[in-house]
Parts: sequence; C-alpha cells; structure tokens
Amino acid sequence: MPPAIAQVLVRRGIDTPQRLSALVDPPHKLPYDPLRITGMDIALKRLYAAVNNGERVGIFGDFDVDGITGTAIISEGLTSLGVPVTPYLPHRVDEGHGLSNAAIDTMFQQGVTLIVTVDTGITSFEEVDYAKSLGVDVIITDHHLPHDGVPNAVTSLNPKLPGGDYPFFELCGAGIGFKLVQGLFEFYGQPWDPGLLELAALGTIADLVPLLDENRYLVREGLRELANTRRPGLRALYSSARVDPDEITAETVSFQIAPRLNSAGRMGDPMDSFKLLTTTSLEEAGALTHKLESLNMERRAASEEAYVIADQLVEDLGELPPLLVISDERFLRGVAGLIAGRLVDRHRRPAVVFAVEGEYSVASGRSIPEFNIVAAMESCEDLLVRFGGHSQAAGLTVATKDIPQLKSRLEAYSAESLETQSLIRTVEIDAEISFDELDETMIRWINDLEPYGPGNPRPVFASMGVKVLETFHMGREQQHLRLRVEMNGARFTALAFNQADKWQPNTEFADLAFTVMNDSFRGKGAIALRLLDFKPSNG
Repeated sequence: MPPAIAQVLVRRGIDTPQRLSALVDPPHKLPYDPLRITGMDIALKRLYAAVNNGERVGIFGDFDVDGITGTAIISEGLTSLGVPVTPYLPHRVDEGHGLSNAAIDTMFQQGVTLIVTVDTGITSFEEVDYAKSLGVDVIITDHHLPHDGVPNAVTSLNPKLPGGDYPFFELCGAGIGFKLVQGLFEFYGQPWDPGLLELAALGTIADLVPLLDENRYLVREGLRELANTRRPGLRALYSSARVDPDEITAETVSFQIAPRLNSAGRMGDPMDSFKLLTTTSLEEAGALTHKLESLNMERRAASEEAYVIADQLVEDLGELPPLLVISDERFLRGVAGLIAGRLVDRHRRPAVVFAVEGEYSVASGRSIPEFNIVAAMESCEDLLVRFGGHSQAAGLTVATKDIPQLKSRLEAYSAESLETQSLIRTVEIDAEISFDELDETMIRWINDLEPYGPGNPRPVFASMGVKVLETFHMGREQQHLRLRVEMNGARFTALAFNQADKWQPNTEFADLAFTVMNDSFRGKGAIALRLLDFKPSNG
C-alpha cells in the first residue's frame, strides 16, 4: 500500500487489516436485521393487517430528497404487495414542514386508515392524536431527535430513541423506510427488490449522514443499482444533467442529481420529483425532467439574488457575532437553507436565515461541528411555533414580531457556548506527497475507498514547491482557475473553483492542498487535482 494511503487510513482510525477489510469489503451481515429496531415487530404486524384487509395506506414524507426517496421506497414496497397507497408530500410554502391536520383530512377523505410517516413525525404529538380521533392509525419512521417523548402512534421507528438495540444510529429517513420494507418482505419470506437500494442511496447521500457502516453499504450497493437503473425518470435526469451512468459516485449524486430532485420541493411541488422517480412512462419522465431542470435554474437564480442581499446584510453587521442571524422579505423560504449554508462556508460560523412572510416567518439554520443548532433553537422554544432538525441543519417557524427577541436570544446562547477565536477556516491535510506518488496504484486505492462523504471525506493531500507551468482563468466571470503544474517530472491539471481572486500573478512555485478527482473532460481514467487552497511557495 502507498505510504500516503496508509497515513490517510490511520488518521481515520483504520489501523488494522480487519478494520480495512470491513471498510473496503463490508461484512455480509449487512444490511442488519430490521427487527432489531425497537417497535419494528409492532409496525410489521400493523402493516400485515393492512395487507390482509386491503386497507389504503397513506405515506406522508418530507419534501426534501430524503423524504421523497423514502416515500417512494415504502410506496413501491407496499404496492408490490397489492396495497393501495396514497403518497403525500407537503408543499413547502402552502403547508410547511411536518404532518398537519389538513394533510390528515385529505388522506382520510381518500379512504386512508393507516398513515406511515417518512423522515418526519417524531414531534407530531397533536397531529397523531387528531388522526386517531378520526380512526386513522399512524406509524412513525423518522431519524430526527425526539423532544419530550414520542407521539401516541402505533409505534415510532427511530434508531435514536433511547433503549434501542439497533447497532447503527445514523440511518436517514430513506434508510429507515428501506428497513421497514426490508422487514416486511422478510416477514413474508420474499426477496426485496434491489432497485429500492438506488432510492435509499439517493436519500442517504443527499441528507449528508455519515457514509459509514450500514449507510456505506446502502450507498455502495445503491450506486451500482443507479449505474444500471431501469427507472425512466432517472435515465432522463442523467441525460439532462450530463451524468455518465458508468461514472456515478456519491459526489455526482450530491452535486448533479440531488439538487435537481430538491428543486421541486424548494421552488414547486415535491410530488413532481416523486413521480419522476416512480414513473414507468418515458413520456412522463421526459416532461418531468424538463420541469425539474427549469425549477433548478430558477432555484440557482433565486439563490444568487438572495446571497447578494445576505452578504450585504452580514457586512452591515460590522464585527461578526458568533452566530449570524439575518432576515429579509426578499428571501424565499425554499432557498433560506442554501443561503445559510453559504454563509457558514464563508464565515466559518453558524447561520440562521429568515424568510419574512407576513404574520409568521420561516427560518433555516446551518451550523459547524462545534455548535448544535437544534439545542440553540430548543433554548428559545417558548418563542417558536415549531422547530426541528439535527445538530448541523434545522428549521423553525416564529411569529414575525418575535424575530428581534429570538435573534438576541440565539446570539446570547451562541456567545456563551461558542469560542469565536478558534473559528478559523482550516484545511485538514491527510498526507504530504510528491506528484510522482500519484501513480496507478495510488489512484486505484483512492477509488477503492469510495464512496466519499460525511464520515469518510475524500483524502486531502498537500504538495509543496510545485512548479506552475501555465495559468488560465475560467468561468463566466473568470472566477475559476486552471493551472498546469509539475513536480518531479509528473504533470497535472489543477482546478481551483471560485478562487481566482486569490491568485498572485507571476507565481512560479506554489504550495497546494488538493483532492484527486476524475477529469472526464480529458477522457475516461484521466485525473485532475481539485485545489482546496494554495499559496506562493516560500522555497
């Protein structure tokens, strides 16, 4: 094994042959037995009754990729057992997050007697009671942290609930939906459809849960399924997004597929993405892909517009507080989370962005590993209409008149619990290498450690004193940089996105921090260096 790869692995706690084997060739005990999730036996008995009685089952999901794919998994699983299903994904603006009485009424009027939630529901106490008052049972599947117990549902499937025996805590909503279908098919003694793994992989990657353990299994197997998908909607989406099915990675999903699926929930109706994933019609797949492409362009434009406003609002603050809180009537709630994420990236501190909408306003928050943003919201619970999420990403609804008070309380909470002096952007280097070490063996190892994502980030290398042969500016606003670089006789193309303004002309030698990426522009198997940072070399 190349020494640099050994260094990468040891830094990640993979320091024995057994641990390496478990990472590269996961044990065949995966996927884990679904019955180890507390309450799964109760959920399966209730679903068995629904199958036998021909009941109509409503599947209520969240409007992001995790919720959409989880809803599709359970819908397809139950449909294949002959169960009539009513999928329901709420409209972000008209209905907002979470199970609502209006949604329950709609499903009840369509004959639904059992609702299964996906990626939501763990805090829906009143709504579950309302459903029961109509004679509708509810099974909750959710991966968000519960507050003060669980609703009075048939059962709540969530590995994070106290007292459970499930060996892995970090499944996303689609992952738990997959476990429910896996359990149901095993209950019937039937094999589950491997095509469900591609949906589980999409949800797992998009929801940014750690790509370790069972998530790594779901994503690895799911990426294989995605490469050979028979779903007309995904094939149409690949074509539109210029995705080569043979080269799909977790990063392809993150940057090219998930944003398009998410755009329906952000800018339109999330049911369009659900239909795209589940349709068998080539014609419908083409029409829906075209619609999502337009919504994604709209989302990009709205994000850019909002970010310019947000950037100015942050600048107007003068000295930066430990937690950035900004609000504006021009922000759309569909892009508030994207803006918060960009502010976090730029300023290395948590951010909450409010879309001011009249009597009530909606906010999305994004955070950094050192700060639990849900705990911050929880400290202001008395002011909030609703809130939820996890430590790094959360949302809330608040009366607009209470925003100033909420802002000062969130800032006070962060000032107590966050040490701003240490909030400096750093690039963690896994190993320092020379270019001639980037040979076929090294590249093969880098590829073997896929899929990359949270919990298993792409290895970051540093090379010092690299000779710069050529420099090009790229992009509509010349904001990107392409370098031709050489070291010890080995030459590579290096790409620095959105960093052109940092380049100092006449730099002959540079120190580079980079990851290794496929360079499809130069043909199959070609690689390029993706620069995370650079500076003129001292020596």
